[in-house]
Amino acid sequence: MDEFTAHLKAVQKVTLFFLSFCLFAWAFLPDYRPYSLGLVVGVSVSYLNAQYLALKLRQLTKAVVEKTNRRVNLGFITRAATSLLTVVIVVKNPDKIALSTTLAGLFIVQLVTLLLGIVSNARRK
Repeated sequence: MDEFTAHLKAVQKVTLFFLSFCLFAWAFLPDYRPYSLGLVVGVSVSYLNAQYLALKLRQLTKAVVEKTNRRVNLGFITRAATSLLTVVIVVKNPDKIALSTTLAGLFIVQLVTLLLGIVSNARRK
């Protein structure tokens, strides 16, 4: 489980660096504010969903180790609902937040997680 926690911390660092870059772009590039704010919103929700999935995976692992009969789901409906709520909020404010970059931001943390996993496996070998 230590490797899982270390992997999550690496994802957190990369995500926070990307968010700081987007906020920097929002502050100093006023023409691109809707796009950078869309990325900030999308990446934030994506990170929230990743943390929720990590919580559910820990619960599932605990249930398997303790051999309980308790059912544990992975919270797909909750994660999908938060993403849908984000899209609805963005659609209601199209002049302030760009929908295209919000949708792209919803996948960034998952891509970062995949790339860090590939790099981690390559280093291990």
